[in-house]
Amino acid sequence: MKVEERNKNVQYIVNTRIEFSKTLKESYFSALKNKLNIDNILSDLIEVNANGFRGVVLTALVGMQLDSQYDPLKNFYGCNPRSIFEQGIWYSLTEHNIPCGKSDPLNVAKNIQELNESWARGRRPQSAAMAAVKFLREIVSTKSTEERALLENYFYFKLVKYADSISKIKIKEVAINAFSKQETAIKLSKFALENPESGAIPQLLIGKLIKTLFSSSSLIVYGDDESVFGTNTTSKKPADIWIKYDDKIIILFEITVKKIDLKRLDDCVEALSNHGISNVSVTFICRFPEDISLIPGLDTNGNYFIYKNKLFEFIDFSDFVKCCFALLSQYQASNIITEIRKFIVAVTTSVKTKHAWNKIFSD
Repeated sequence: MKVEERNKNVQYIVNTRIEFSKTLKESYFSALKNKLNIDNILSDLIEVNANGFRGVVLTALVGMQLDSQYDPLKNFYGCNPRSIFEQGIWYSLTEHNIPCGKSDPLNVAKNIQELNESWARGRRPQSAAMAAVKFLREIVSTKSTEERALLENYFYFKLVKYADSISKIKIKEVAINAFSKQETAIKLSKFALENPESGAIPQLLIGKLIKTLFSSSSLIVYGDDESVFGTNTTSKKPADIWIKYDDKIIILFEITVKKIDLKRLDDCVEALSNHGISNVSVTFICRFPEDISLIPGLDTNGNYFIYKNKLFEFIDFSDFVKCCFALLSQYQASNIITEIRKFIVAVTTSVKTKHAWNKIFSD
């Protein structure tokens, strides 16, 4: 089977199982052996903020349906998990508004062959990882075709129920004059730093601010929506945010909430070289002082560092956000909140982040 054909088949499989599970009621599973135990395992696996463990199990179930000889416990990568999840399963989950990330199984099981207690002990939450192992063992050890189908359907049933519960969470709307611009900047900055969603929210916030500030100029801002669509194109980007004038890249921004080391700077140097823009400096928007503490000899008076003949500059994330908001109209500031809220509303955004948004704009 060709890869494209296989991935379309994967979508069909997941769509069919989800649609079927939506027609079921809890009583349908009353004949399930050890139902109470299975119910507890699936609760630990599914009803958590971490998407990865659900993604591992779902990928394994699909892999076993594609190949009856596939054993995810002994050779998880034997089903090409990245391809079937990112190019098949992900589309089905987003179509049905089920919480997921672009690369869920890879986030918790990258380069892992065996799924066992040793793997689970190194993951967070450990209870979810252990639940993934327990459930897959139950599936693999079940010889009865009917019983296995019942187990699989229960997983999909619980997955849909969890998605339904998340869809009922109301995300607070913020009135245009609810806060001053600086209050808004402080709240958004705090929210982004404490709930980065793997870096997506800080990049989205900074990107929207920069794009708004240059909206009436001849400069064109790119990358402000990149983080929303996953990380598979990262290596092809010149930076997190880049600005062009007359079709030439003239400004580069990297946005991070992690410590910056020389390896990160090496990656930037390589990206600049690959795009033929080694003469363009890079500005890091990050947390001060923690994110710049690993850079040796950083000139803290000017917050710059010359590395391999390239200029890197550093700006504090919160300060940058506050300065940008000072340049916005109240209307523009309100639009920024609306743009960030759209991301929070999305089913792919974690429950923890949704609640954090409601709390910070209710205080």
